[in-house]
Amino acid sequence: MSRRMIPMLMVAALSFTAWAAEDAMPGPKIPQRLELSDQYDTKHVVSFPTTNVIFLTIADRKGSEQIAGWITALKARPEMPVDIRGLADVGGVPGFLRGRIRKRFQETILYPVMMDWSGKVCAQFKYVPDLANVYIIDRNGALVGHFSGRTNAAGLKEAFVALDKALATPVNAPTNAALKQATLSKP
Repeated sequence: MSRRMIPMLMVAALSFTAWAAEDAMPGPKIPQRLELSDQYDTKHVVSFPTTNVIFLTIADRKGSEQIAGWITALKARPEMPVDIRGLADVGGVPGFLRGRIRKRFQETILYPVMMDWSGKVCAQFKYVPDLANVYIIDRNGALVGHFSGRTNAAGLKEAFVALDKALATPVNAPTNAALKQATLSKP
């Protein structure tokens, strides 16, 4: 083997190692752009990078009963500038019942909740059904923490550590692809 081949093999090995490590990373890949309507049919768009850390809750009907504890704990710490977003997995609702479900959300939930009628967006997050799921996403769109179930002292402590980490992460400049997508989506 020549001396010229050694650096090329090292670069190839390092590239393969980085690629393999990226594929082996646990958890979901966060969509870099979400565009869904809420129960009032108002469109919500979340795209990264963004100015605030995102505290995203995802739940189905059963899991929605566990979300209040997470939100109450977060609101008890007003010094944390985060964007709280709710996402409902309503993908299993038949088309003829959608109006009724939307109306029930309007009557019972005062804050906007994005409605995922296809279930595809929720599936990308690989959330745990029948439980409240909390995702902490930094301003660059990286998942910093995922918690599921009811709140408890240990879970809240870990969630606040993840929030502090997300808040400390500097915002990256948008990539050319992100800028192009933002330009294309303008009316």
